[in-house]
Amino acid sequence: MVELREITLEYIGALEYVEEIPREIEMPRGGDIKAIIGPRRVGKTFLMLKKAKTMLENGANVLYLPLDEPELMRMGTRELAEEARKEYPNGRVTLFLDEVQEWGEWDRKLRWLHDVKDFDLYVSGSSSALLSSEIPTRLRGRHVSRLILPLSFREIAGTPKAETFRDRGKLKALLEDYIKWGGFPEVWETRSREKVISILETVLYRDIIERFSFRDVGEFKEVFYHVLSLYGSYFTYRSLQRSLKALGVELNVKTLINYLSAMESAFLIFQLPLFSPSHRKMLVNPRKLYLVDTSFTNLFFRGEDIGRKIENIVFLELLREKSYFNPMIDISYYSDGDNEVDFVVREGNIVKKLIQVTYELNVSNYEREVLGLIKAGKKLKCDDLTVITMNEEDKIEERGKEVKVVPLYKFLLERNQMGA
Repeated sequence: MVELREITLEYIGALEYVEEIPREIEMPRGGDIKAIIGPRRVGKTFLMLKKAKTMLENGANVLYLPLDEPELMRMGTRELAEEARKEYPNGRVTLFLDEVQEWGEWDRKLRWLHDVKDFDLYVSGSSSALLSSEIPTRLRGRHVSRLILPLSFREIAGTPKAETFRDRGKLKALLEDYIKWGGFPEVWETRSREKVISILETVLYRDIIERFSFRDVGEFKEVFYHVLSLYGSYFTYRSLQRSLKALGVELNVKTLINYLSAMESAFLIFQLPLFSPSHRKMLVNPRKLYLVDTSFTNLFFRGEDIGRKIENIVFLELLREKSYFNPMIDISYYSDGDNEVDFVVREGNIVKKLIQVTYELNVSNYEREVLGLIKAGKKLKCDDLTVITMNEEDKIEERGKEVKVVPLYKFLLERNQMGA
């Protein structure tokens, strides 16, 4: 068997060949088991290795174990503990367990490793089963988790200047690339369509089909690709069932719910609910669908989807805000039958911000984007009203309210927008 410390040093040594794009997110602190979760290939392994390297250099007992390697995947809990103790006979050992969902009965094994008190545990995974909201019954409050998403535009751009037309031109060119290629580090570095396909197929087969053992793979793939095409759109399970039937795919609503749940579990899609004080209304009303990265849209759609793409990017930025800076905020959309707002950002019962997203403001959409936003702001008692466009910047005074019109690049370069 390969020595665990040898595996650790091999992986840490590989860091010198990786060109780092600094991340805003850090490993979580506190809690007995610290988990970072998110889709494959967003940089979870890099964050773990970087933390392991720092601890190792400071004299800690550290082992990094990629549990998607077959030999480690088959290892039992006690066997792993014995091998770790062989490497470090004295003192607590910090274990970095990567892709822990590949380790059969991982929750029971983590409980045991925690309970013997020999180990500090950092884990990563590509399954929402590691979300703190879903895990208390498994790890009984011993765990804190953080969602990691693909690179933000802010992480890619760094701290750019926007003082001259040259600066702004460079930023806008960079933003166009970001809209097209998204934030998966490998994709961004290579601008490669093949990398996009590779990530999507890995999620499809390893994180969904293999994990959930769907019997009709062909049927699931039809649903999979159709659902991707709905990003930025409203849907109900019934409407989705009807649209699939028109494509020749007939399945019951329960199966459809299971399929979408599997896609959510792999962090491929997110569902945005209606803003409502009534939980029942949130459940029965249509939801909006967003993808984890806009690079996937380029495999199926043309440039005329730019409005939906920037809306998807704004959603992901708000999701980062929640995960990285302010877990107390909630995100939803608003509709009262007359007016619609793309994003409602609230903290507890207080609506903090209302956001509309459109490619550009013009005569034909002014009523919906601006006047509708003002009407919704009055109903929801919110004065922070923003319209995000591709390029426009303005302040509109209308009906006693101020509406900020913000270009997308400026919105994406702001940090900690909700004041965590």
